[in-house]
Amino acid sequence: MVAYLSLWSWGPIDEAIQRLQHQPGLLNVGRDASLLQAEALVGLVSLLLLTPLAGMVALFMLLFVMVILAITLGPLVRLVGLPDWLLVLVLGAAASGAVYAESEVWLPYSWWLLDHIATAYIVLVL
Repeated sequence: MVAYLSLWSWGPIDEAIQRLQHQPGLLNVGRDASLLQAEALVGLVSLLLLTPLAGMVALFMLLFVMVILAITLGPLVRLVGLPDWLLVLVLGAAASGAVYAESEVWLPYSWWLLDHIATAYIVLVL
């Protein structure tokens, strides 16, 4: 997960994408444009294939933490006399609340990543 996210936080990639976004004519300067478009296509397809996998890993990590908490807090809930499904409901609400509360951390990064994907697609099409 860290290796995947570090690919997009690397400075030269960001600079190259921004430069190509503002000057798409740079693709044709001294290079074979079809080769560069093929490389952009491979990069874009790789990103679009790896992004759902990274999302699945993050989701499984969240579910793993929820299962550990359910196993840990289960005896306490049974001791109080509450049903197990109530604990799962409370843990789900707490996880959803935490994701919403931390949206200022992950939401700008998500918009930034979508901007890069769209820019790479535009560079590829042009």
